[in-house]
Amino acid sequence: MKPVLKPFLTVFLLCISLALSAQTSKVVSGSADFSVKFIMGTCKGSFDAPRGTAVFDEKNVGNASFDIKIAASSFKTNNNSRDKDLKSDKYFYVEKYPDIHFKSTKVDKKDGKLQATGTLTIRDVSKTVTLPFEAKKNGDGTYALSSTFDVNRLDYKIGDKDWKLKDIVTVTVKAVIK
Repeated sequence: MKPVLKPFLTVFLLCISLALSAQTSKVVSGSADFSVKFIMGTCKGSFDAPRGTAVFDEKNVGNASFDIKIAASSFKTNNNSRDKDLKSDKYFYVEKYPDIHFKSTKVDKKDGKLQATGTLTIRDVSKTVTLPFEAKKNGDGTYALSSTFDVNRLDYKIGDKDWKLKDIVTVTVKAVIK
C-alpha cells in the first residue's frame, strides 16, 4: 500500500465505524405531559407519545440528533370543553398546525449534564431552545430519554396574556428509542 493512501484509508474506516455505532433509532414509546398554573389551581394534561427519530450513543454524544414530533390535537386535560377550546385557533390551532416539532442542531454535555439545542416549532413560531435531557441505556439495548423544561406559551402564540392563566408551561417528554 502506498504511504499516501494509508492515512486516507484509516480516516475512511474510522468514519464508517462511527456511522455504524450511532445508528438512527425510532421512537417506540413514550409520553408528553404538561402543567400550567391558573386561578383555580394547576391544569395538568398529556399528549400522545412523541414520534420520530433519534441518533444517540452515550460514548459519542456530539454525534447525537433528535427529530421529534408530538400531535398537537392529541392532548387531554380531562375537561372536554377546555380541550375543544385549546384546539381552536386561539390556542394550538390544530387544524392548521397539527404537530409540535423539535429538531436538534447540536447535542452536547455541559457540566456533566446532557442538553440538546435545536428548533422548537409550535403553531407557526420557531425558536432556538436548549433542552436538558437524561439518557439511560436499558438492558434490551434501547435508550430511555427524558426531558423536563419550561415554555412561555405567549412566545408561541398559545392564547393571550390573561391574569387567570400563567404564561409558563412545564413540559415533560419521555421517549424510548430503539
